[in-house]
Amino acid sequence: MLLAGGGPATPDPRVLLALTTPIIGQFDPAFTALMDDVMTLARQTFLTSNARCLAVSGLASAGVEALLNSLVEDGDRVAIGGGPRFVAQTAVIARRCGATVTSLDEIGADRTFVKLLVVPLIDLELGQLWPVANLATAAHVSGAKLLVDATLGLGAVEYRNDDWHIDACVAGADYAVGAPSGMTLVTYSADIEALLHARQTPPRTSYLDLLQLQAYWSPERLNHHTAPTSLIYGLREALRYLVADDLTESWHRHRQTGSELRKGLTALGLEVSGQGPYAIVHLATDVAEPELRRRLREDYAIDVHLVAPRTWRIGLLGADAQPANVRRILMSIEKLLHHE
Repeated sequence: MLLAGGGPATPDPRVLLALTTPIIGQFDPAFTALMDDVMTLARQTFLTSNARCLAVSGLASAGVEALLNSLVEDGDRVAIGGGPRFVAQTAVIARRCGATVTSLDEIGADRTFVKLLVVPLIDLELGQLWPVANLATAAHVSGAKLLVDATLGLGAVEYRNDDWHIDACVAGADYAVGAPSGMTLVTYSADIEALLHARQTPPRTSYLDLLQLQAYWSPERLNHHTAPTSLIYGLREALRYLVADDLTESWHRHRQTGSELRKGLTALGLEVSGQGPYAIVHLATDVAEPELRRRLREDYAIDVHLVAPRTWRIGLLGADAQPANVRRILMSIEKLLHHE
């Protein structure tokens, strides 16, 4: 099955092979050295020198929740930007952490009383890049901090954490990073860490307490939880290949596959939008959407993602971002449209 829904992606076979490495103890020197490798490689992927760059055992929402759980106290105001689904999902987490939630659109330019802005690097429904560097500048003028969910973009589009002065960033490792599902990369600045120490009450959830998690990943080796050993093996391999192949080359490859997808789908008469590696396909009312998507999956082994009524997200990430897969998608959809 070709996972062409714009994430999660199919890991490289070499990454999957790493999952078969024998299990060793979580504090075995060989394993803690591997954890250190993950942190070093993650810094190179985020393009950051942050001391705190680690992995959370969970999907991308767990990374977002770890930051909100550790940063937000009762009554803190959090502004969220992005498409309806991202805003709704993030708002649920923020409210459970005690935040007063508002939309980024509602507060406009006045962010004086906002503690934290939360936005995606790429909107999951529109496939559009968010101007996170500009948002970071605007946030800092008013004393707010910026949290970016880069799951849909890290490794696929240009992202420069330190150059853009991003305060905190999370990214699910199962998209363009190319790791198996189950781990999320997290990095945050010294200013964010100072806020973690300054909070007046303990975080509501111990499992996603970043002060404990950073101690687990540090030489202190706090026995906070047992890491999913095999997933760490896979994550390290995925990061190794991503960094070795050169980030700028990965950005270029994903940009090219996305561009060819959008051009090809437009040439088939479809309404297409999106940026970077993503093509957002808006199907006409006379197209039998569920049937078309079912046949694409069952007859051609291609899976695309429904992000809104009659709207598909198509994207090739990680090891799947190859010209041959672009041609496979376009030829399959063309045959189905011609048959219909």
